[in-house]
Amino acid sequence: MMSTILTLMVTAMVFQAVVAVLDSVLDTVGVNAMLRGLPIVGANLTLIYAYLFVTISSLGGHGYGSGLELLGMGDFGTDLGVAVVIVAFIPVKDAAISALGKGISRG
Repeated sequence: MMSTILTLMVTAMVFQAVVAVLDSVLDTVGVNAMLRGLPIVGANLTLIYAYLFVTISSLGGHGYGSGLELLGMGDFGTDLGVAVVIVAFIPVKDAAISALGKGISRG
């Protein structure tokens, strides 16, 4: 259980690093502002990036995906479920790192 939580936190860290690089490249090309301005896409861009991250890295079929299939959609639903979990773990990861930092500083 703890190893799964830690793995999801590390995956969220890697995902945030990939998104930071992707945002930087898209800003350089001038496409990022246009994507964020689209009504439906802009509001869900992080989830779209997470889905692409899961699909490209094949995370959905390697243990994360067991029991995460959404709406009986097969592989798409599994990848989407894993993407949702990764996005949901970003604030959990931030809170854990903050708590760790506060605990170490009291030291």
